[in-house]
Amino acid sequence: MSLLEDRYRYVLRLLPAPYRAEREEEMVSAFLEGAGDPSDAQSPRPRWSEVASVAALSVRVRLGGAGAAPRPSAWGRAVRLVAVLGLFYHAMMGCVWFAGFVETYGLFGAPFPDYQTRLAPAGSPERLWDIALGFAGLPWLAAFVALVRGRPRAAKILVSFALVAHFGFALELVRAVPEEALLITLQRGVLAALPALALAAGFHRDAPRTRHPLWVAALPAGAGALVHVILGLLATRSPQTPAWSWIWPWFDETGLACLALLLATAWAVTRPRPGDGPAPVLPLALAVLVVPVALGRLLRLNLRAADPMSQVMTAVNVGQLVALLLCGVSLAVLGARTLPARTTLASRQD
Repeated sequence: MSLLEDRYRYVLRLLPAPYRAEREEEMVSAFLEGAGDPSDAQSPRPRWSEVASVAALSVRVRLGGAGAAPRPSAWGRAVRLVAVLGLFYHAMMGCVWFAGFVETYGLFGAPFPDYQTRLAPAGSPERLWDIALGFAGLPWLAAFVALVRGRPRAAKILVSFALVAHFGFALELVRAVPEEALLITLQRGVLAALPALALAAGFHRDAPRTRHPLWVAALPAGAGALVHVILGLLATRSPQTPAWSWIWPWFDETGLACLALLLATAWAVTRPRPGDGPAPVLPLALAVLVVPVALGRLLRLNLRAADPMSQVMTAVNVGQLVALLLCGVSLAVLGARTLPARTTLASRQD
């Protein structure tokens, strides 16, 4: 065996064992034919394009599309659901921030009474930056609409713009609270990275395309409007009231995600499951989503709180973390139990 062949076989270990057992010799022969006949003294290596193609193939095989084995198919559906739910959340929050922007400027009614003191002078770079931030969340909505309408490639392009805008908004938060720069960047990063990665990995070229009706595409806007109304009602209450300290941790950026996950977990665990039906992918997807949300709540944990209101909010935060961990374990166990068995080479030949 030549050195190049040995290195090609090492790269092919990225692929699942059953797939390698069927295709390894064919793939190695094709790679060696394309590489020519280099000597071992030249220390030849696989090209980076070849390594990337094997890595992409490994993702497509493990996250199977139409016609794949039951286990890869279940994982593929779960990862695609992670992308849909993650984009829905960010699209909803983008609508919430846009509604606040519209209300601040009074585009559809009277502006805030103190808007002149809250905004930079008209025509200034700060005012233009503030207006740009008002639209920063809308690329998430556009990406969600493209995805549920069966255009995953357009959704991937739009998500790249959404990520830029997402971290642009983080820069504004850092400028307002510079001492929490690392905390803000990490918190927003973990929430945005997972759905973007799930979109890139799950919606590969072999994945089936599903086109949902228009009312599904409009759901983030409706949910965002509802959340905006609730936040407006909370803003009318005095922060010094005891109830405010218990309620507010559920309505910040990760608090809303935590609340949604807890409700979805309760439904996923208690809903009836058909014994012979397809593996439910919802527990798998929710278990994956628990990870960034739990990290986001952990980053918001303030164990040095001194005043009574902050101590109450810290206690709620700790309770949310415990609930998320319990939900994550329950969902992982449920998903593992319902996941189809691994497909061996012998079973595939049968």
